[in-house]
Amino acid sequence: MAQWAIGRGFGVAAFPFDRDGLKLFKSEYPADRCGLYVFECVNHDVYIGIGKDVAERLPQHRKKHPDALTFRFLPHPGNEAERRTMERRLVRDAQTAGLTVRNREHASGHVGPSTLDVLISEQEQQAWLHDPAGINALDESALVELGHSQLAAHEGDFQRLRRHPRYAEIIEVLSTYAASCIPFPRRTEATFWTVSCFPSSNRTRIFCISMATLETFFIAVSDNDHSEIHARMFVDKRHLPSGKWGRVLLAARGTMFDDDHGHKSGGAFEQCLAVNDIRDLRSVLKSKHVRAAAAAFNLDLMRKRQSAYKPSHCRQLAQAALDISSPEATSRPGTTHLT
Repeated sequence: MAQWAIGRGFGVAAFPFDRDGLKLFKSEYPADRCGLYVFECVNHDVYIGIGKDVAERLPQHRKKHPDALTFRFLPHPGNEAERRTMERRLVRDAQTAGLTVRNREHASGHVGPSTLDVLISEQEQQAWLHDPAGINALDESALVELGHSQLAAHEGDFQRLRRHPRYAEIIEVLSTYAASCIPFPRRTEATFWTVSCFPSSNRTRIFCISMATLETFFIAVSDNDHSEIHARMFVDKRHLPSGKWGRVLLAARGTMFDDDHGHKSGGAFEQCLAVNDIRDLRSVLKSKHVRAAAAAFNLDLMRKRQSAYKPSHCRQLAQAALDISSPEATSRPGTTHLT
């Protein structure tokens, strides 16, 4: 860790992460303490952050990271946007270098206990990773109860979608993705994953699936030809075939690697896959590599937190997709509440 930190501009000297260390840090930086910091924990995990006054920011981490041992400082007097950009780059760089990073934002994966563990045990999560579609097919959970206001708010958009000439294809795409790439989609629907229908934030999108604070899969019409519907899927590239030949095989299924998508960072190992038309998605999702990459990416995000886009969730769209693979779902009595 020390070698990595020094090579990225952090100080050679590491300060103890205690009162004496902070006092020493203040004496060495009596005025300008604006910049980035990295602290190392007992097990060598690291956390990278930013602060206008790092001496004030660091103590706020003690509750969540009581095992923090030392910290290093990198002055950066620029504006906050510049510091956040640098923080993102350093988090991704640290993970690529093999360090375990505890950041939730910008990092791939989640370290430590998760709120998802209450709903799906860690054993179930690991079993799911080995056979997502098989285990999802056995999940007969009732969907969580939603209020009448939320249902009414999205009914109009869903009816608009039902009139779309490619509605059957759209629902099939969403159903296939949920069945093979979303952990326990019935149990986690509306809480750990959400789907918006014709989201107002983007006029070209038809639906967008979100987990934690990120979009993981969306389809949208072309600006030039609205009959064309392309897709973007975000996955963990460590599970994709490596090398030129692997990309050729994915291209044969209608999939290209997209590295210029303007997407908020999903971590050091995030990869965007672009599919020119949804008719190719059936072939794309037959790839065991793509399914594994999407499954790993989605589970990592769910372990970070619940979806931040619950108000935009369209239950009608989610249920229509889930009921394709579980036609008996509509007859199941009752609903459950997530506490």
